[in-house]
Amino acid sequence: MFWALLSWALLAAVGLGSGCSEDLLEPGLDYFSFLQHSLEPRRAKETYSLFVKFHKVAGTTWRDFVDHITGVSLNCSNLCGKPYLECQIAYHTDPLFTKLCELDMDARHCDQPLHSCTFHQSLEVIRQAVSGRTLTANSSDLVSLQNLWPDDQRLALLYNVDWARVWLPSTFGGKRLLTTTLLRDPTERIRSYYYYIAPSTHEGFRSFLESRRDYVAGNMTQEAFENESWPLFLQTCCEYEAYLGDGSVEKAKLTLATQFNLVGITERMSEGLVSLGRLYGLTPWEVGRLGKEIPRDLDNGQNKLDWAADELLLATYVSKKSRAVYDFAKELFQQQAWAWA
Repeated sequence: MFWALLSWALLAAVGLGSGCSEDLLEPGLDYFSFLQHSLEPRRAKETYSLFVKFHKVAGTTWRDFVDHITGVSLNCSNLCGKPYLECQIAYHTDPLFTKLCELDMDARHCDQPLHSCTFHQSLEVIRQAVSGRTLTANSSDLVSLQNLWPDDQRLALLYNVDWARVWLPSTFGGKRLLTTTLLRDPTERIRSYYYYIAPSTHEGFRSFLESRRDYVAGNMTQEAFENESWPLFLQTCCEYEAYLGDGSVEKAKLTLATQFNLVGITERMSEGLVSLGRLYGLTPWEVGRLGKEIPRDLDNGQNKLDWAADELLLATYVSKKSRAVYDFAKELFQQQAWAWA
């Protein structure tokens, strides 16, 4: 607990502690086996990193921590196998821009061995890895840390995604995989996404939410269905369950419990970054120094209008599945954060 308190104090001193819960974590019963499984091989094994980066969760700060800790440049950690995917999704209606996306990424140069994937393409990596596959937990208690699969089994699962093999090892013996992600309150994530991409009007936000409501309720018209780019649409409402569980909340929970060393929570960012640093073997002083060097995610809060009552009701309905995944992630983080403190 000393390490956690010291690290939180250091992060608070450099401005990363605001808005985070100060709840003390209660130890569970299976931390020893978790630490023996995850912590002991740290110095002996070559490490590969996957940060599953959801949209509008303050993930750039987390990604920068991973990239700085591992010493991987942005050009390299962006090469997740299909690096222009995100750009092509954004410009899906313009064939010229989609081609320029590919040319731009092909022109980027990486002069390091590839050991990580930390950009938004990571969403497609985890989706393809778990889609259609049966995941089994080792404990009846889904938040038990014993459920984390061994590194070689998780590496083998990811290796089934052919366009992720550019950064994965071809053999798994003596290799370590650290898989992390960051989840945010889903209604706030939806609001942040809208005000990031659109003019700040209540009318526009209501229309945005109503189209997502129609999709979730199964009432979307055929015309609206055909006009949507589905990867872009899912970013705005249903990412957690779509990418972690093929639309299933229970499958998404199993994915988090069995495949992730650490599931961070945006609202408890300082604690999450402490745990992330400890996961990679940093001292509290090193975590604090990183917190001072890495700029915080850009905050678009000044662009957001306050919630209207009907907007919040719509967003709550739209994010019902995501809320269940997020609530489970909070329980899992409570266990994991203590283990890495």
